[in-house]
Order: sequence, then C-alpha cells, then structure tokens
Amino acid sequence: MRIGGLHRTSLIDFPGVLSAVVFCQGCTFRCPYCHNPDLVDPARFAVPLPWEEVRLFLVRRSRLLTGVVFSGGEPLLQDDLAEKIEEVKALGFAVKLDTNGSMPARLAGLLEKGLLDAVAMDVKGSPERYAEIAAVPVDIQAIRESIRLILNAPKVWHEFRTTVVKRFFTEEDILAVGALVAGARRFALQRFRPGGTLDPLIGADDVCSDEEMERYRAALCGQVAECRIR
Repeated sequence: MRIGGLHRTSLIDFPGVLSAVVFCQGCTFRCPYCHNPDLVDPARFAVPLPWEEVRLFLVRRSRLLTGVVFSGGEPLLQDDLAEKIEEVKALGFAVKLDTNGSMPARLAGLLEKGLLDAVAMDVKGSPERYAEIAAVPVDIQAIRESIRLILNAPKVWHEFRTTVVKRFFTEEDILAVGALVAGARRFALQRFRPGGTLDPLIGADDVCSDEEMERYRAALCGQVAECRIR
C-alpha cells in the first residue's frame, strides 16, 4: 500500500468516531480543485509511509481511537486495501472508506466481505459534466453502480458529497446530482475553498455565495433525506 500521509487524530472525518486517517497515494481523477495534489500527481508523491509504522501506531492508540478512515487520492487503487482493512478490523477498529466511485467492482468486494462500516462518496457533478470536472474520461455507469451499491448497503453508514466549484455548476447541474443520489440518507454540499489546489488557476472567482449554496441545498432537499452545507 502506498501511503502518502497519516492524520493521527480526527474528530470530523468519521462522524461520531474518533479516528485516524490513512491517506493513500494515487487517484483515478485529476479534479483541478483537489486540495491533495501531493496524493494525486505522481511527480509530487512523497516517499511512502511504511504500513508497519501505521499498524504499530494503531496498536498503540487502540484504547483511544475507535475508527480508521482510508482516504486519498483513491484508496480503491491499492491492490492490498482489503488485506489492510482486515488487519485494522482485527485490531477492533471501525473502518470508513472515502471514494470517488470510479471502481465499483472493488467497492462491491469490500461491501460483500463486510469490511466497511461507513462510506463517503464524492459525486463530482452532473453526468454530462463529469469528465470535464474530473479532467479525465469517466465511465458514468461505474459512478452509478457505486452509488447503487452504497444505497443498497443498509447496515453501512453513508454520505454523498459534492464540492461546489462555481464554474461547474448551475441549479440544473445540482438537480442532476440529486437525481444520481436520489434516496440517499445524507448529502453534503461542500464549499470550495481556494488555495493549494491541483490547478492553481482555480481561485476565488469559483467560490459560490452563501445565497447560492442555500439555493442549491434547497433544490436537493426533495431528493435526499438530509442535505447540509459544509
């Protein structure tokens, strides 16, 4: 497993669970507004953190922490992700996966084995603009399948989330996102915060106003059980 970083204590990444966050190197997308370019662009990768160092840290903190989040990048790119999750669960931790939904077969494998307690999936935008936002060709059917898998896993806590970068969204686009995740229990509209992005040209002009964010939230309320602005 290529580990680009370890956030040792988090109160926000796994709701209700004090957790550590393992950041995996590599991603299937190249979203220009990504705030983790060092996990996406191979030219910026740091020397990977050894898994054994992470495992020993978790052993030492097992009385304090109760969860581990695998984030990225795209964690499902890691061939040994299931193996590492099994090790983490054997230590008594709950596990959350952050994913962009581009690899549904691997997601299905983790769900079928009961290895996930929670999943957060980033929904990039409307189907028509997905490839534009991700900056690579996208199989939209793979995205739809990942959403279906998550919605059909009732024992797994889930959240879908969209980072609202102004140039990529109209109210029509937001409604298209809502149609993708219709029936979801939780949805978060995330404010775009400029600075430190993969593409430095994405900046303050792409920040939506409070009024725009609230209008988008209201537009989604009929399609998901809970929608919040973050």
